[in-house]
Amino acid sequence: MTVLDQFRVDGDVALVTGAASGIGAAYAEAMAEAGADVALADIDESGLADTAADLRAATDATVLPIEADVTEEADCERMVERTVDELGGLDACFANAGISGLGNKLTNVSLEDWREINGVNLDGVFLTTKAAGTVMEEQGHGRLVVTASMLSFVAEPAIGIGPYVASKGGAKQLTKQLAAELAPAVRVNAVCPGYVRTSIGHGLLSETAAESPAVEDLHDQIEDRTPLGRFAQPAELKGIALYLASEASSYCTGSTFVVDGGWTAI
Repeated sequence: MTVLDQFRVDGDVALVTGAASGIGAAYAEAMAEAGADVALADIDESGLADTAADLRAATDATVLPIEADVTEEADCERMVERTVDELGGLDACFANAGISGLGNKLTNVSLEDWREINGVNLDGVFLTTKAAGTVMEEQGHGRLVVTASMLSFVAEPAIGIGPYVASKGGAKQLTKQLAAELAPAVRVNAVCPGYVRTSIGHGLLSETAAESPAVEDLHDQIEDRTPLGRFAQPAELKGIALYLASEASSYCTGSTFVVDGGWTAI
C-alpha cells in the first residue's frame, strides 16, 4: 500500500454532525472525495439539502441527509441507526456540531445560556460518540473524530465566549477518555481548529460580517494575533479530517491536532 493509498476510504461509511455548512460540510466533502459514502446530520434541514445536493453533483458518493438534534439522545441513536441501515455500516463518525455564545464574561452568563452551549458542544459530543461508539465496539473497528478547539488549550478573554471555551475543553478531555476506554478497536482523536470562516456565533467570523466597522476591527485583531496572518477556510481542515478517518493515522488515538495558524504557538 502506498502512502496515498493509506488516505483512501473507498467503501467506508462516514457520519458527520453539523454537516449543513462550515467545517462539517468540509469534513463530509473530504470523505466523499476519498471514496466514502456519507451521512449528513444537522438541525438545518435546508442547509442539509443544499450540502447533500452539492456532494452528489461533485462526487460518486451515496449521500444521506438526516435531520437531527445532537442534544437529544433519541436523535443521536436514530441518526446512527439510519446510517448503518441505509448505508450499510459505520466506519467513521465526526462529532462536529457546535455553537458559541458571545458578549458576556462568565460572571454575567446566564445558566440558560451556559446549558445551551454545553448542551450542544459537550453533551452533543457525548451522545454522538456514545451512539456511534457502541456500534463500532460491536463491529470491532471504527474511528471517532471530535471537533474541539484551540480554545481548549488557551483562554479567550476578549470576545466573551467563556461557556464555549469550557465546553471545548471538556470535549478535548472526553476524547482522551473515550480513546482509553475504546482502544484498541476504536480510535478516537480531536481536531482543534483556530478561527475559521464559518457561520458560528451568528456569523461573526464570516467574511460578510467584516463589513461592519466594529467587526472588521475584531477580525483585524484576530489576523494580527495569528502568525499566518489570516482566518482559515473550512476546506483547510479537509486534510486532517481525512487523515484521522483513514488508515494513514492507524497508530493515532487519544490525540489532539491543533490547526490554528500558529495561534497557540505564541
